[in-house]
Amino acid sequence: MTTVAAEASSATVAKMRSTTADDDSGRSMKATDLWVDVNGVATRVLCWGQSINDDNRHELKRVVLCVCGNPGITEFYEKFLQEVYRTLNVPVWVLSHAGHEVPPSNSEHKIPDPKKYPDLYTLKGQVEHKLRFIEKYVPDNCDLYLVGHSIGSKIISELLKDSAIVQRLSVKRSVFLFPTLQKMRETPNGRKLIFTASNFLSITIFLSWIFTTFPAFIKTFLVNVTLMIMEGGQVDDHVIRSAVRLVHPMVLRNVFSMAVDEMDKVYELDYKPLKDNAKRLYMYFGKTDGWCPTSFYDDISKCVPEAETVLCDKGYQHAFVIGYSDEMAGIVCDWLQPDLEDAKSH
Repeated sequence: MTTVAAEASSATVAKMRSTTADDDSGRSMKATDLWVDVNGVATRVLCWGQSINDDNRHELKRVVLCVCGNPGITEFYEKFLQEVYRTLNVPVWVLSHAGHEVPPSNSEHKIPDPKKYPDLYTLKGQVEHKLRFIEKYVPDNCDLYLVGHSIGSKIISELLKDSAIVQRLSVKRSVFLFPTLQKMRETPNGRKLIFTASNFLSITIFLSWIFTTFPAFIKTFLVNVTLMIMEGGQVDDHVIRSAVRLVHPMVLRNVFSMAVDEMDKVYELDYKPLKDNAKRLYMYFGKTDGWCPTSFYDDISKCVPEAETVLCDKGYQHAFVIGYSDEMAGIVCDWLQPDLEDAKSH
């Protein structure tokens, strides 16, 4: 992968914000909100606890790093990761996918033209993007806990094959939530995605351009009404903010481009990274997941029996960040907490 711009020497702090105030112990629940260059692409990072730009970052002992699904918009995961941080009390970071969030107009960080540098925004480009982030911001010998959602699970499985990460860091646990690891184009949602991208992408991009001309309050109103109709009720503010960010011509083009690439590239299940890390791997599958039929759960359970695999019996949906953030945070924390407590005691 070619880096199209030199990485900035320091992070630009955009703002500090949180969905809630401090917790009962007085610990701040605020996420530090940053824009940095990763592999030459403007990248948004939310950090709970110790931040990527703290002076003592090199002393970091452990961190939970979340790799988003597609779209890779950080705020979708805000409520979920805030609860993970509240429960585990270790630093929690999440970064956007390359090209999936547009930096503020006055930012020094830019998104290279996808037409000139398309490889930055493919699935392989997103793997490289996460690798470069880890190389730059996670110090040597840090205990790394990886949480991947949907295609983020596939990205993590590719990272686990990289000797530079395995040798330099201690990847203690990897958690895959509703993972998309095989035959994506043959799934119900995969077929819908291919049809939509083939027939309606141009009009979708055009309508999103019109949307960007509206005042902020109209954007928020339109997105809120649409989501209420789709979900059958009120949705959280962080979901509305994220959806507003999503409806942008360049973002949608990159999101669809990556999704179409996923349909081509994610087919045969790559067992090796799963088997090599089976005893440190937890996978949570949906019972009615249009991206991952239960037959995929059966395949992995049989072929990688050492890994802990769970088939949801609670009705949680693939896009859990819309309505099940707290519940999924509880599941992740139940999996990670024993290992973290053991690590802290040594």
